[in-house]
Parts: sequence; C-alpha cells; structure tokens
Amino acid sequence: MGTEAMRIYQEFLDVTAAALLARDAEAFLARVFLPHVIVTDAGTFEVADAATARRHFFGFADALLSQGTDCYARIAKQAEFDGPDRIHGRHEAAITAGGKLVAPRFENETELRLRDGVWGSSRTRHHTRFVAWPDILPRTDNS
Repeated sequence: MGTEAMRIYQEFLDVTAAALLARDAEAFLARVFLPHVIVTDAGTFEVADAATARRHFFGFADALLSQGTDCYARIAKQAEFDGPDRIHGRHEAAITAGGKLVAPRFENETELRLRDGVWGSSRTRHHTRFVAWPDILPRTDNS
C-alpha cells in the first residue's frame, strides 16, 4: 500500500509542477479540488471558487517565470492511504533557476482525494517561514 501511495503522490507532484512551469492552468487546476485549504505559518486561506484558484495559480506561475525558474522539483518523502480515496503525503520542494536555488528548500504536506478517477489536492500545508501565501517567491519584474 505504501509504495502505491508514494507512486500516486509523486505523479501528482510531477504533473502539477510541470503545469506550473508551463503556465498550464487547466492541467494544474484539474488537480486542485475546491474548496481548497492552504495553511502557512502566516495563516489559513480557503480557495473557494475557480476565479480565485486561477488568480492564485497565475500569481505563483508568474512569480516562477519572473525568477527565471527552470526546475520546480518536488520529491515525495512520505505518503500513506487514509482510506481508498484519500492519501496524506509530505514532500520537499526546491525551486531553481540556472542550477541555483531561488528560494530556500521547503517542505509541504498535501492531502489528496480521488474524484472521478483523478487524484487531486484538497488541502496543502506549506512549511515556509520566509514567505506568505500566495507570494511564495519575490518578483523581479512587473508581473
């Protein structure tokens, strides 16, 4: 069971990271189930509707672009089933441009749920003391 949960979780991480770098909102948001709860050290936020989800997506995708990000690596560290349609996982994220970190590595926890054959996130915990959601990265241009 643990190996299958890790495979599903890592696939989710890979698909959503690729969608962010490609600025593919449809691919990314197909894996984000609303309402979506985001927890950071600064507070808890609920993304309740599609318009808000798109705004957050493009805010983060544009920040990645403005930093020249060429790799958004998210590596699953732990994932376990909590019933047949729920996985709780933990992963580390590293965002780089030209082989250099654009922000310190940070850990996240994500709860995945299975809906209509798709695994998507319903809750995310960002362990990032150096930022506040949704501004994970500083911007270097007028994006």
